[in-house]
Amino acid sequence: MTGDRPDRIELRGLTVRGNHGVFDFEKREGQDFVIDVTLHTSVNRAAATDDIADTVHYGELAEDVAHIVEDNTFDLIETLASRIAEHCLGLAEHVEVIVHKPGAPIQRSFSDVSVTVVRSRAASNGTPRAGIVDAKPAESEAYLNLGANLGDAADTLDQAVAALDLHPRISVLRRSSLYRTAPWGGVEQNDFLNLGLIVSTRLPARELLAVAQGIEVASGRTREVRWGPRSLDIDLIRFLSDHEELVLDTEVLTLPHPRAHERAFVLAPWAELDADAAIDTPAGRQSIATVLAQLGDQEITRIPAP
Repeated sequence: MTGDRPDRIELRGLTVRGNHGVFDFEKREGQDFVIDVTLHTSVNRAAATDDIADTVHYGELAEDVAHIVEDNTFDLIETLASRIAEHCLGLAEHVEVIVHKPGAPIQRSFSDVSVTVVRSRAASNGTPRAGIVDAKPAESEAYLNLGANLGDAADTLDQAVAALDLHPRISVLRRSSLYRTAPWGGVEQNDFLNLGLIVSTRLPARELLAVAQGIEVASGRTREVRWGPRSLDIDLIRFLSDHEELVLDTEVLTLPHPRAHERAFVLAPWAELDADAAIDTPAGRQSIATVLAQLGDQEITRIPAP
């Protein structure tokens, strides 16, 4: 590999039937997945020798990728893409894998759903190169708030929690009770069911958000109306890395969540899980219990466990 523009070997549009998805019918009935693989690797030796042994055999690559899709069952295409990328790192120093899910269970017209992962090998001295995902990242802790008000909302929330916990780099540590809450934002719609989760994760915050958004898409989530009805909403509220709160402000993600202090449906489940938690507010840092008491006009009811 030389310069800033390495050689590439690409396999695009590989269509394989697989049984991946959050929902039971996806695992039972299966659907087609379309895979794109890009291997960044020098072809200088193969060009000089004209010997297939000195390059990547794309027929074998196609079969290997197809077997990963066919021989496994994952809830998330994020996991599927990561497994394919891990295999491909045995063939190239830097890889990009895109998994398309054209048959995703979305109730609106759409052209494609895909997840892209980029992975690189660690440098030979054991230190990661810029942009490399550490094979053993540190454990972080995050608070997520989940809500739904379409279809069987309680079942959707159960499946979403299970999907998060099944991810190889996410573990659900604590789950709150269900709460019935009045809709936020002035859009006329049904009440929501909400719950909170504290999770342990070896993913960076942005990748944790991407996994959550993938689960939303699998549930049929669309985003036409701000604060409108939805089959599933997963918000990343707080992210702690090395016991320090991550502060982030990007177009994709702002942490801690900038409106958490305004929302009883976020704070009530959180207070149940961590009574000592405190958050920043315009009046300074306050305990969640104190902030929640100031939101007494918001309709929220804890649903007792059956």
